[in-house]
Amino acid sequence: MLTTKRLTPVLFAVFLLLAFLFFFDTPSAGQGYITAAPDVPAAKGGAAVAPPKPAPPKSKFAGAVSYDKTTPPNTGCEEIVHKAQQKIIETYQEQLKGVRYANIWGYLETENKGDAAIWSAQQILLSMMGITFMEACRFLDKGCDVDKFKGALEAHKDHAAIIIAGGGNFNDFYWEDQPSRIKMVETFTQFPIRSFPQSIHMTNPERIERTKKAFGAHANLQLAARDQPSFDWLDTTFGKKAQASEMVTPEKVKTILTPDIAFMWGSRPDFRIKTKKTHQVLILSRDDWEISEGDSRNIPFGEGSLDLGGTVGNVTYYKVDWKKTQTPDIDAVETTAPDGTKSTTGAKEPGKNQRAWAKAVEGFRMLGTADFIITDRLHGHIMSTLIGTPHVLMDSKLKKNLNYHDTWTKDCGCTRVADNIDEAKEFARMFFEQKVHTVGGDF
Repeated sequence: MLTTKRLTPVLFAVFLLLAFLFFFDTPSAGQGYITAAPDVPAAKGGAAVAPPKPAPPKSKFAGAVSYDKTTPPNTGCEEIVHKAQQKIIETYQEQLKGVRYANIWGYLETENKGDAAIWSAQQILLSMMGITFMEACRFLDKGCDVDKFKGALEAHKDHAAIIIAGGGNFNDFYWEDQPSRIKMVETFTQFPIRSFPQSIHMTNPERIERTKKAFGAHANLQLAARDQPSFDWLDTTFGKKAQASEMVTPEKVKTILTPDIAFMWGSRPDFRIKTKKTHQVLILSRDDWEISEGDSRNIPFGEGSLDLGGTVGNVTYYKVDWKKTQTPDIDAVETTAPDGTKSTTGAKEPGKNQRAWAKAVEGFRMLGTADFIITDRLHGHIMSTLIGTPHVLMDSKLKKNLNYHDTWTKDCGCTRVADNIDEAKEFARMFFEQKVHTVGGDF
């Protein structure tokens, strides 16, 4: 029989053995057992099974709410809108210091409601800063009274400047507005030239060289980008990172980064709240060669029913490209009676500012007619953000949509980014399901 004195070392040895087995058999924190699934055959020849592949690295925008694939967009984005508007004001207080009179280069007479919102926002800013808008042209050799344009500048020479209109045509794909700017910069060498923010996409070496030669030679030129990749191009071509050459002196051309000028409209929830709803979903779609991720050609233009699946099922939609819709009350309308008699009502509004304002307001109204918006137009996204309507953004071929979004609006809760139209519809389904659960009843 073991005495207590003899039993103690035995128990101590058993304790050490159990501790040893427990320590070496337990995975450490963050480590686990690597075992093959029961239905996976072992590797031939008894080779060791490879460990599972590590998770792919997260996107640099993984923390941004608009890249959250698990929740729908919500309503409103006032804080980001306000910050963008303030950034524009502060930037141009400096860039337009001393300017009291301005001509604008790049007036676009189209039905594109985004272009109209840009033009009207430029006028809002100029008015706020006490700058008188005088003349506007787009081409030296077409639709421009060059003598009148130049005369207006000379009449206020000490306080006058040319301002390049904002937008998305600083590129070498639509080779129309950029060569016009080059000619303008080469022609008006004696006047300061400023720029409202643009998206930039230049890839053609010859056209880049032409741009560098003309812009680099001007004595007082400032260029503005509205997204980070565009600013990086300006910085590399004309700014701190530019290589000195016969054509370019680094930082001679001033370069800035600022939000799209349309944010000068400020927060406009009135268009979302007060506009009568006519459809549950508005699909604001490009209908040109820039269609890319936003390809929705399987959904017909006009009114229809869209099956979102889940507990939502069918919703009403209206699909449109607002570049192809007529703004009411700014042009004469010709009608033909059943007997063939033609009559004209109304008259054309001649004022550039008045026409642009009416088109922009029509764009806001269109966006306000739906509970949810799907778009691959940049100003579909920007103007939806201004009114705070939940929406999905898809990119276009020149990547300007996500370039802009990733620079300024990725933290806006009323936006979600979709890779294609099916994913956009999935966000719409989540939105309407949440609406039913939150509000109760039908959506």
